[in-house]
Amino acid sequence: MPSPRAPARLQPPRAPQLDEIAAFARVAELGSFTAAAAQLGVPKSTVSRAVTRLEEGLNVRLLQRSPRAVALTDAGRRFFGDVAPHIAGLRDAARALDAYQGQPQGLIRLSAPPDSGESFLGEMLVELSARHPLLSVEVDLSSRQVDLVREGFDVALRATRELPDSSLVARKLLDSEVQLFAAPSYLARRGLPRAMDELADHERVMFLPGARRGQWPLDHVDAVCKAMATGRIATDNFQLIRSVLRAGGGIGPLPRLLAAPDLASGRLVHVLPEWSERAGTLYLVYPSARHVARNVAVFRDFVVAWVKRLA
Repeated sequence: MPSPRAPARLQPPRAPQLDEIAAFARVAELGSFTAAAAQLGVPKSTVSRAVTRLEEGLNVRLLQRSPRAVALTDAGRRFFGDVAPHIAGLRDAARALDAYQGQPQGLIRLSAPPDSGESFLGEMLVELSARHPLLSVEVDLSSRQVDLVREGFDVALRATRELPDSSLVARKLLDSEVQLFAAPSYLARRGLPRAMDELADHERVMFLPGARRGQWPLDHVDAVCKAMATGRIATDNFQLIRSVLRAGGGIGPLPRLLAAPDLASGRLVHVLPEWSERAGTLYLVYPSARHVARNVAVFRDFVVAWVKRLA
């Protein structure tokens, strides 16, 4: 007598794949494999295989097929009712992403040196906002070098003589030049120096970086550096030097970018224009060269073009 055969074991349900659910939902909506394939832009056989894999994975028939029609089973109607809202949400998210990629939008967190807030940054951001109304920028003005990744910044402007090695991508914007300036009111009282050795007869405002007290912070010692090595007002802050100069306190050094608005308005005058000294380089840095978010890429390209106009 033959031994009884063991009953066949049902395979445990397999987690359905998103492409399988999407194919099923489109067939259920349109009532046709042919129409679903046309909307999805794939062969009809691809849609049919996806639905079959879904049914086999769930161990349930979702669609009744005939040569003329496709109909939902009871299980198919219930499953479609559960997944349809999620499929619609995914489509909405994809459409929103398309719009996001088409027009830059969202928040950019920017770290920048304090001096930039008093020079070109404000005017640049106004133009950026006019050109890209869906883009917003949150600016942190700080002299410290922030950790972009850890602190959640998208991009930073950094003015430095030497950019440290790091995983950040750095885009050089321009070389920063320090030149000498004074207010018209001061020059009306004391006269405009025509030669470098005449600086010794003027009030001088000194820039003294914290790490180099008592030294002119530039690369070499020439007549200007020697003349500017002493003065009654000294600081490590270019903003304070700018305020002192605008108030008529003497002749002093400023980065050209920082002095540009006052030159345009006439509040400061360029003194000894034949002299200048490279003080550092302005860089735009951001965390990765791959998969740069569209809003960051648009901001980067805009800043590069803007600064190029100033150079």
